[in-house]
Amino acid sequence: MKFTEDYIIHNLYFSVILLAVIVFLDVLIRFKSPLQLKLYISSIVVIGIASPSVFSFLASGPDQFVLQILVFKGIGGISLIQALTILYFQKYKKLANAYSIFTLVYLLLLSYYSLTNEFLIPKNNTITSVMDQREFDYDLPVFGKTLSYIYLISSNAILAFYIYTILFKYSHNNLYFRKVQHWTIALFFFIALMFMGFILSFILTRNNSTFQYVSIGGSLYLLLIILYRPNFINKNGIKISFGQAFNRNPINEIKSEIFNYHFFGNFYYRNREASTSDFAELIGVNKELIFNYVYQNYSMSFDELVNKNRIDYFVEIIKDPKFKNYTVEALALEVGFASRQRFYQPFKKYHGGNPSDLIEIFND
Repeated sequence: MKFTEDYIIHNLYFSVILLAVIVFLDVLIRFKSPLQLKLYISSIVVIGIASPSVFSFLASGPDQFVLQILVFKGIGGISLIQALTILYFQKYKKLANAYSIFTLVYLLLLSYYSLTNEFLIPKNNTITSVMDQREFDYDLPVFGKTLSYIYLISSNAILAFYIYTILFKYSHNNLYFRKVQHWTIALFFFIALMFMGFILSFILTRNNSTFQYVSIGGSLYLLLIILYRPNFINKNGIKISFGQAFNRNPINEIKSEIFNYHFFGNFYYRNREASTSDFAELIGVNKELIFNYVYQNYSMSFDELVNKNRIDYFVEIIKDPKFKNYTVEALALEVGFASRQRFYQPFKKYHGGNPSDLIEIFND
């Protein structure tokens, strides 16, 4: 078998597809909240990376399926900006929405003119990134060409603004950025590659397979970034907006003695209605401050801290002869769980084994 360049590129696209399937399943299973962020990350994987790679894999020449690839990558770009906005820039949500609407309109217009005009078929073009549009032999109206340049400039301007803001406006010496710092830097590197591709698309005027290798490498790299995202994002993406938390110093915002007195001293975790909102109201602070304090001091969410202490309390009381004749369900209610069913999963997570077996050990 001859290992020609076309054969190598063809198989590299296949490897992107396989990795995309693995990453998509990983996101589907491990990612918990928020649902909106989960959908955007899934969209990056399926629409922005896997779909263009499938068309590239099936293409018999560099000019085939270019429009489809461009549209799918454009939608993937929307998902990337929306995901970054949710994670870091909630206050710029309107800007991200405006960009998304504009991009969708642009892609729809591009698709319409491409499908209704035979002169809009790209000539001598490699299957590359959404930024390599200037080599497309499109006979677009003036407003169509204007939209193309606005799209390119706005996409890169938003990403550049996001990078600048996080690197130079947010402090790295804080709770949340420490948890995601390496992941964030890796993401910045991917965005930097996109900028390089944008610049190269204006420098290189010849049909060059380098663009395909850059596209494949960028796709594999982004998939790995998503696959090895911090576990923190899987569980607590809904709890905070990173961008609003970076510059805070929550250490002294809640006094530990007050927290400990109510949570541990008064056994708040035994309250079956325990919640972040209720506890925040109890000690007179904002519920986000509770989340910040708990995650900083215990590296878990408030609900996880509640369940862990309930399990620890369960292990303690079964040693007490007073509770010797209690059933598992009665003990679960005693430590704060609403039912026996809700007790088992936290028990396996924080202790392991079967609670009935543990009770027998101490009873013997």
